[in-house]
Amino acid sequence: MLMLPLLLTPVQQGYYYTFASVLATQIFFELGLNHVLTQLTSHAAAHLTLSHDGRLEGAGQWRNAIRSLLALSRKWNGIMATIFFLSLMTGGSFFFSHKGALPTADWLTVWLVLILAAALNLAFSARLAICEGMGALGQVAKLRLYQSMIGYVLLWVLLASGLGLWAVVAVPLSAAIMTAIWLRRQPMLQQLSAPDAADAQAYHDQGYTWRKDIFPLQWKIAISWASGYFIFNFLTPVVFANQGAEAAGKLGLAMTIFTAISTIGMSWISAKVPDLAGHIARGQREALNKLFDHQAWRSVFATAICTVGFLVVLEIAAYVQPKILDRLPSFPALLLLALTTVANSGVFAMAAYIRAHKEEPLLAQSVVCAILIGAGVFLMARFSLTATIAAYATVSIVVAPPWCYLIYRKFRQRSQ
Repeated sequence: MLMLPLLLTPVQQGYYYTFASVLATQIFFELGLNHVLTQLTSHAAAHLTLSHDGRLEGAGQWRNAIRSLLALSRKWNGIMATIFFLSLMTGGSFFFSHKGALPTADWLTVWLVLILAAALNLAFSARLAICEGMGALGQVAKLRLYQSMIGYVLLWVLLASGLGLWAVVAVPLSAAIMTAIWLRRQPMLQQLSAPDAADAQAYHDQGYTWRKDIFPLQWKIAISWASGYFIFNFLTPVVFANQGAEAAGKLGLAMTIFTAISTIGMSWISAKVPDLAGHIARGQREALNKLFDHQAWRSVFATAICTVGFLVVLEIAAYVQPKILDRLPSFPALLLLALTTVANSGVFAMAAYIRAHKEEPLLAQSVVCAILIGAGVFLMARFSLTATIAAYATVSIVVAPPWCYLIYRKFRQRSQ
């Protein structure tokens, strides 16, 4: 976040963050499958144990359940990753060639390499979700930590070498290569690649099917998460198209900062999603609520502290070097984004609790918020960046949290 404004021009910064926002359309191709896979795997893995050598032990029928998910997801994500690449190769190229300010030669090759890396990550993502559901969440988190460390070091090197927009491919390309290597070394995936004699005998006892077990939950989450694109990623491309690359760069940098803060805060909840699902599968309602309360308050508190800390540091930095603010939206706009980030931390936590029940009652809320934000952003983007952010923040603060809380309270009362 410090190096991009220093080593990219304002226009290049706009392309950098708009690339990321357009790339986020992969949510329309994943269609919520990874979340469903984690939930279904967690419920099956609740009846299994993970040995010290990384193998699953327990009744063969539950290994077959996870094995069926692995087979279904590999086929689905392979097809969707291919469609994703072809769609963004044509649609993304058309968008940037008609709305952008840079010559095509400056960004086209970068864009093609970027979406290829993203397509590979999409193809691998289902297997990572299944590993998380099987209890390897810490191992996957460690993988992502190493991916980030290596990816961002490479990004810094590319920026310092004067390669400009090529820096955008560093993180996704590093992630794709490292994920491919990591998946090939997982004993539990090798174990599930083909059933052993005991599992073959129990083969017909348990197995998930897409039509019966995945689709009834996936279609709701797919619509809900697709709505999330308009809630979280729609802003930057709209600003890019209406106000130019420089304004999009300011918004993109601010959204990246607050997304990073949100990710830090949500780590307390994300790390316990398989445990929440496991408590539900075993009927341990008191343990479920105790764990959630402990993690949710930590999550919201951490998000609030980080958000306030960023605003304070920014104010101090502005006195030392006022030009820092030239690459960010106005302070009132940043304050609106800060309030939205804290409000979202509560929504994200409640949503994790609800979805751990293998249900998706947030569909209507997500769709309505997406429509309101999409319409508001589209209209306000014609006026100013602050007006655009205000439209986004109003819905995120006033509509989404109370609606989500009403749904969460019903699930909470159910568990008492």
